[in-house]
Amino acid sequence: MTIQYPIDIYPKEVLIKAAFKFLDQAYIHIDKVSNEYVVRITEKEDTPPITQGEFDNEMLAQAARYVVSARTKAIREITIGRAMASTIIEGAPEENYIEDTTCVDDILKDWFDK
Repeated sequence: MTIQYPIDIYPKEVLIKAAFKFLDQAYIHIDKVSNEYVVRITEKEDTPPITQGEFDNEMLAQAARYVVSARTKAIREITIGRAMASTIIEGAPEENYIEDTTCVDDILKDWFDK
């Protein structure tokens, strides 16, 4: 089966992600001819066939994810930045720090040997 998609409607990332979903069911070849992506789908043995409608639906789902990801990029960057900034340790270590004096030999003993 061969399906064609206009380049100006779908970004390349959307096509690749949609194709990735079906890699376990078919061999997928992606090509670019003039202003269209050409997707050739060859079914693998003992797997359910992929219909054009299924691939079209996955293209729409991935396009929606792409738009949401692009629109929320700044929010995600701010959230991650704030989370990382809150983990920065400032100042010298506390003076009440107790040094671990556990003997290494006690740690490395087999539980069943006790």
